[in-house]
Amino acid sequence: MKIKSTGFALMPSLETLAAQKILKPLEKRVGQELPVDTVVDVEFAKTTRHHLEGKIWKCEVNFPMPGERRTIYVEALAESLEAAIDGAKDELERQISAQKGKRFSKFLRAARSVKEEFHITCKSRRRREKDSQSFCGPRGASRRNST
Repeated sequence: MKIKSTGFALMPSLETLAAQKILKPLEKRVGQELPVDTVVDVEFAKTTRHHLEGKIWKCEVNFPMPGERRTIYVEALAESLEAAIDGAKDELERQISAQKGKRFSKFLRAARSVKEEFHITCKSRRRREKDSQSFCGPRGASRRNST
């Protein structure tokens, strides 16, 4: 995890807070897919020098999705740095869940197309068994007749 601060001095307590709030949910959401050498870029910034109130704190996170060529970018503005970190964490979790959902639906789409290509359905299996008189017995033999 690389942490950068812009416009103010970075304190060690902020590093531990970022590790707690950002890395722990990443490990929970991504799980075993998260390689050890993955670098998560986090930047804390004070967007203005002369304002003292309002949404002046910014937290940016760049997270390369493991196994894909996509990088998730999250930016959150808030009135305090802790609130900006929480906002970035929530948005990061939402985007990771959406990406995993897209990947799962892509898998299901591919599985459906394979199924349609090979016509692997119950009706087609029964039809093949009837046509080939498979090793289940003669045509008329079924479970209903055997009981």
